[in-house]
Amino acid sequence: MPADGGTLLRLTEAGFREIGWEAVQLEAHYRSHCAGWDRHLPNLAAYAAGLVRS
Repeated sequence: MPADGGTLLRLTEAGFREIGWEAVQLEAHYRSHCAGWDRHLPNLAAYAAGLVRS
């Protein structure tokens, strides 16, 4: 979605509770995914720019 001269990306990851994990597993996977998005999301703009062909 265009936003302030750039693109706004809204990411929603869902379905963890539906897997049926115990609370400890659920929390561990949630933390792991948050850390992963924090690590990889900043690279997304450069990756997407490389996909655009002029």
